[in-house]
Amino acid sequence: MQLCERKIEITNFGPVKHAVVDLNKTYQIYIGAQASGKSTICKVIYFCEKMRDYSLTFLLEETQLLYNSSSNPVGSYLNYLKKQFMGCFGKTTHMKPFEICYQFGENQIDITLKDGFVNFRFSDGLFYTMNALIRDACGIQFRINQVNETVTIFDKLNEYQMMKQQFQVHLEELFADSREIIYIPAGRSLLATLSEQLQEYSVSEMDLTMQEFITLIRRTKNRFGSKIPDMIKEYTKTVDGRIDKKAVEQAYNLIKKILKADYTSDSEGEKMYFDEYHWVKLMYSSSGQQEVLWILMLLFILILQKKSAFVVIEEPEAHLFPIAQRDVVQFITLMANVTSSSVLLTTHSPYILTSANILLYSAQIEQGDEDAVVPVAMRINGELFDAYKVLYDAEDGSKIESIFDKEEALIDTEYIDEVSGITNREFDKLIEVSMTYDM
Repeated sequence: MQLCERKIEITNFGPVKHAVVDLNKTYQIYIGAQASGKSTICKVIYFCEKMRDYSLTFLLEETQLLYNSSSNPVGSYLNYLKKQFMGCFGKTTHMKPFEICYQFGENQIDITLKDGFVNFRFSDGLFYTMNALIRDACGIQFRINQVNETVTIFDKLNEYQMMKQQFQVHLEELFADSREIIYIPAGRSLLATLSEQLQEYSVSEMDLTMQEFITLIRRTKNRFGSKIPDMIKEYTKTVDGRIDKKAVEQAYNLIKKILKADYTSDSEGEKMYFDEYHWVKLMYSSSGQQEVLWILMLLFILILQKKSAFVVIEEPEAHLFPIAQRDVVQFITLMANVTSSSVLLTTHSPYILTSANILLYSAQIEQGDEDAVVPVAMRINGELFDAYKVLYDAEDGSKIESIFDKEEALIDTEYIDEVSGITNREFDKLIEVSMTYDM
């Protein structure tokens, strides 16, 4: 599906004074200090993109309660979106007025706060279409739930599945996007520590993004009942098992370099295998392995299935050695290129920026794969890339500023040197002090 022009404008939301995000860029990196607003920007983007999926859930589940009891189903839909919004960001009564404008093609959704209450306003065409879909869903739910002795439970399940497929297609067309939306938050090592209890662990007290991440892990880890090579063999036996062998091999090689192990999840729990006979349970593995594991596993599934997605990843460098950070950037880029996916990264690490610059520069000067420094599938197209620094001011709030030189098609090396050089300057000052004392 051809994506339409889409962007998000954020004004006075949390620490963010103003930010405009171009969602047509397929690769974006945000760098900034802690508490500068990077996560806020990411969560706003994720929520806006997920409204398509939240709308589908409403049509399939909430309308069961509305088909014969509500005179205002559209109002119920808007209240449902408000509930999801508060699931992502918490209560809004203490917040200052804000505006979030989500544009996709000719459609627009404005999310505003007035007197502590969040409001959703849809552009006219989008509102009328959603209104029609909701009323259609109520009608189908009424028909499915009618008491009819000749209709079996299997008939109702089949009709429900047809309903799901029908509305999923409608919403993908309406939002002009059929990609899976994935958010990989920071603090992933906590889930590894709880891996033995994760299936039973209640996530209701967590924010919605973490809840959805844990649900995704629960749904995905059963795919890794064997090591990746065996998993690939089994997948190729299925109807959908046609794979990009070269990309899958490149991905697995990077996984082995980064993890230095194979991951499995079987009846005995999650394990990291160092060789055929030696393993350790995930909860006892290194912090770097725990942090990076589900970045690698989730993106590997996308590569294996050749499935397009919009992926937000917070701090992919967490607990990793600089060389491993480089390998992770290559892995993420490989996934984006071979699946036609979009990625948005947040980072504190200048190594992530430097690694991206290598892939950007390779795209400018290298041709094929033979004797190449960077394989073709791991190069970044500068026309579809951008990088930003998030600047926080205690009085004015956070703003974003591009650090991508479009003429050079590289991230500003002066900014990278500035981030890397802060401690160097302090050390130089200490040397000067030392020389003074020596004199």
